[in-house]
Parts: sequence; C-alpha cells; structure tokens
Amino acid sequence: MKNTIGALSLLVLLTGCEQAFRYPCQDPANWNAPECQRPICEVNRDCPDLIFKENPNIELPKPQEPAPARPAPVTPPSRGECK
Repeated sequence: MKNTIGALSLLVLLTGCEQAFRYPCQDPANWNAPECQRPICEVNRDCPDLIFKENPNIELPKPQEPAPARPAPVTPPSRGECK
C-alpha cells in the first residue's frame, strides 16, 4: 500500500513539471519573434542579449538586420492629366 501511494505521489509530482520562462524573450523559441528584436525589446530591457549578458555559456542569436525600405510605388497619371 505504501509503495502504491509513493508511486502515485511521484507520478503526480513529475507530471506537474514543465519548463516555464518568466519573460517571453528568455525562451529560445521566441528569440526571432518581433517582440524580442530591437528596438521593441529595448523598451522593457528584455532583449535576449540584455537578459543573458552575464552568462557566457549561452550562444545568443545574431541581431537581424532590418528589412530595406521599399520605394514608393509609381502610379501613372490618370487620363487627361498633365505630366
């Protein structure tokens, strides 16, 4: 009886364990998310490089370069308009 209770207790304790992160940018799966990229993450100082700057064992992602701005589309003049 004691073995059964002990086994059930251990099973309950193990099923409740999962990895949780205090901040979304601590989770490596979110490091490329927009909210974990500068300048957005600098507002709350939760950029991955700022969170883990003291730990040399963690390989941080390289910052993504911003996408180049697209030129404004050229619209042809409508009929009857001067160029």
